[in-house]
Amino acid sequence: MKKTVILIATTCFIGLLLISGATAAMTREEALNAAQERLDRLFDSEETRELFALFDKMKNVGLSWNEDLLIPLKNRLGCKSPEQLHVLWGVGAINHSYAMLFDKVDESFLEAGREIDRRIGFPRAKLREESKAFAEKREGQAASSIDMVLAMLELAKTDDAVLKTLVGGFYGSTIEIFYLLSSLGLASGVTDEFVGFVNGHLPQLKIAREMLDAYSGNGELAKMLDTDGRKAVIDSIVAIISGEMGKLAENDLMEILSIVKSVRDPLVAPCQ
Repeated sequence: MKKTVILIATTCFIGLLLISGATAAMTREEALNAAQERLDRLFDSEETRELFALFDKMKNVGLSWNEDLLIPLKNRLGCKSPEQLHVLWGVGAINHSYAMLFDKVDESFLEAGREIDRRIGFPRAKLREESKAFAEKREGQAASSIDMVLAMLELAKTDDAVLKTLVGGFYGSTIEIFYLLSSLGLASGVTDEFVGFVNGHLPQLKIAREMLDAYSGNGELAKMLDTDGRKAVIDSIVAIISGEMGKLAENDLMEILSIVKSVRDPLVAPCQ
C-alpha cells in the first residue's frame, strides 16, 4: 500500500513537471493568442463592465475634487524609462477620468497624453478607429474603455508597444485608483459607504494580476511585462483589503497609500 501511494505521488509529481514544462515551452505566438482569448473573456464580462462604471459613483460616497492629487506631467516625461512611461500612460488615463467626472479637464491633460503616446509609439488614432472607442464626456466612457482594451488585445499580438502599454498601463491605472481612493478617503473620513466603494474595486487588482499571469506561459513575455515586482505590489494591496474582510480602517488606507506611493513617487519625480 505504501509503495502504491509513493508511486501515485511520484506519477503526479512527474505529471506536474511535464505540464509545467509544456507551459514554459509555450511559444511567443501561442502565449499571445492564449492571453488574448483569456483576457477577452475577462474584459467582455458583466463584472468588468460594472467595475469600469463604478468609478463614476465616486461623488456618491462623498469623495470630491482635489487637483493637488493629480500628477503635473509637464517636465516629468523626458527622463523616464519606457517601462515607467507605460505605467504613466495608465496613471494619466485615471487622472483624465477623475477630471472628466468633475468637469475639470483642460488642454494640459490631452497634451500630456499625446506626448506619452509619441514617446512609447502608441497608435491611439488607429485603435480609436478600429474600436470606435472615444467618449467626449465621462458618461459612456466605461463602455468605450472596454472597447479600447479589446482592440488593444488584438493588436498586442503583433505590436509590442501596444502590449507593453496594455499591461503596464492597466497596472498604472490600478496604482492611481488606489492612490486616489486612499488619499481622498483619509481626507474625507472612512464611512461605511466609502469602505464599500473601495471593496468594490477589488476586481481591479485581480484583473491587473490576471493580465500579468495571462502572458506567463512564455518566459520572454513574462520577463518583459512583470517588471519592478508588479505582481508583488498588487498582491500586497489585495492582502490588506481581503484580510480585513471588507472592514477597512484609516491605518489600512495608510498602509495601501504607502505601498502605492513607493511605485508612484519615482514616476512623479520631476526631471532634472
